[in-house]
Order: sequence, then structure tokens, then C-alpha cells
Amino acid sequence: MRTTLSIAGVAAFIFLLATIPFSITITEGNLGIDFQVILFYVKDYFASIGNGEIFHYQVGKSGTYNLLADLPPYFLTSLQYLTLSGFITICMSMLVSAWSSKSKREWVKDIIGFLGTLPDFILILFLQLGVVFIYQSTGFKIAKVASRSADENAFLLPLITLTLIPTIYLIRTLSERTYDVLAEDYILSAKAKGLKKRHIYMHHVIRNVLPYLKADLHKVIAIMMSNLFIVEYLFNVRGLTTLLFGGTMYQYNLVVNTLFSLVLLYLLIYWLLRLLILIMERVFAHG
Repeated sequence: MRTTLSIAGVAAFIFLLATIPFSITITEGNLGIDFQVILFYVKDYFASIGNGEIFHYQVGKSGTYNLLADLPPYFLTSLQYLTLSGFITICMSMLVSAWSSKSKREWVKDIIGFLGTLPDFILILFLQLGVVFIYQSTGFKIAKVASRSADENAFLLPLITLTLIPTIYLIRTLSERTYDVLAEDYILSAKAKGLKKRHIYMHHVIRNVLPYLKADLHKVIAIMMSNLFIVEYLFNVRGLTTLLFGGTMYQYNLVVNTLFSLVLLYLLIYWLLRLLILIMERVFAHG
């Protein structure tokens, strides 16, 4: 019952969100919502199921396209970037947080904190300028600064951008949790027994930090998904968000279908990362 209500709530929110450009009215300086407009577009969406136009969309004046045929490449591109960045984020944050919790090098923590304050678009600009500077200085091209076509998407810089901010968030969170775990009595007892630090971290610390990682997983994916909009736009990556912002006109059916696809993408990424955490739990618990 709870799952059904959640699905219905998400669907209702998507239908409502997609109508905002049409339903918001300003009359004599007062902001209002025209619910008749909302009902009209929602009814029209379901009516388009019967006539087969639900997956039709238009790009400029070049004609009508079928979203079912065009969606998979966009979806898989976004899935690829998010999956790789998610895996890297979890692995890097676990390693760095374990080191950071026992390190006395405050300047490293200050750098991590500073990088966490940088807005996405500033980070992207610095990365692109850095690549251009290295290329002009050495003639060596280390990465593409943007995608030129759907077959030649930029890879390294978008991946760095998607990975860096959630990684910094997790490092700061997990470092505190790791420090707390290291102060527990059973850890102190393990040290007193002469167990090696590596054994303590591998079999006691990490597996007791993983539940905190699992609890923060929704926040991490939310950060990655919000970054995805900026990354795909500024790097000209042909991902799902391109369908939202790449057209010359606002198309309700296209927006609704793309938002549903983004929800599906979110769920896939969540369960893939949960699978990774499950594997880590098995490895470090039974190692």
C-alpha cells in the first residue's frame, strides 16, 4: 500500500510539475495557479495514449520523432556517467575518509572543504580552462572540453565533475563517522590485543561505517542527479536532460516522459549502488 501511494504521489508530482509553465498566472501582480489548465494537459496526455501520440515529439521544424526509438541512447548515456561516478564516489570516499579520520594534515582537509564550496559551473569552467592551458603549453590534449556529436561525448571532465562534489560530501560525512567508530570500546580492545591497523580497518571499521553510507545514499544520488543537468548542458553531452532543454519549444508529453525516465534512472542508480555496498559488506564482514 505504501509503495502504491509513493508511486501515485511521484506520478502526480510529475504531471503537476510539467504544467507549471502553462498553469502559473499573474493577475494584477498576484501569482496564481490555473487548475483548469492542469486538468486539460493531464487529460490530453492520457488521451494521447489512445491515438499513439504520447511518444511523439518535435525538434524545430524538421518534423516529428518517436521518443521510444530515440530515448534509449540518451538514457544509457546518462546511466553510464552516473553509474561510473557513483562507483568511484563510494570507493574514493571510503578510502579517503579512512585516511582523513586519522590524519593530522589539516591543510588537506581545508582543500577538501574549499573544493566542496565550488559551484558546479565554476568547477566545469576551471576544468575546461585547465585542459586548454595544458594543450596550449604542451600540445598534449588530455581530455575533450565538450562533446562535438552524439558519437563523441566528452568523458573525463564530465566524470570528474559528477564525482568530485558527492565524493567531498561523503568524505566529510564518513570521516566523522569513522572517527567515532575508532573511539568505540571494541576498536580500542582490538588495538590492545595487538591487531594490525589494516585488519581493524578492513574487518571492523569499514563494515561499521557502511550503514551510514547506505543511509546517505539518497542524498548522494540527489547531488549527482542535480549535477547531471549542469554537466550534460555545459559539456554538450547527449543525455536525458538534453531532451528537456534541447528543443525549440515546450512539449508537455516530452517533459512528462523524460521526467518519468529520470525517476527510473534514479531508481536504477540507487539499486546499483546498493548492490555495490552489499558486496562491500560481504567482503569486509567475511573477508
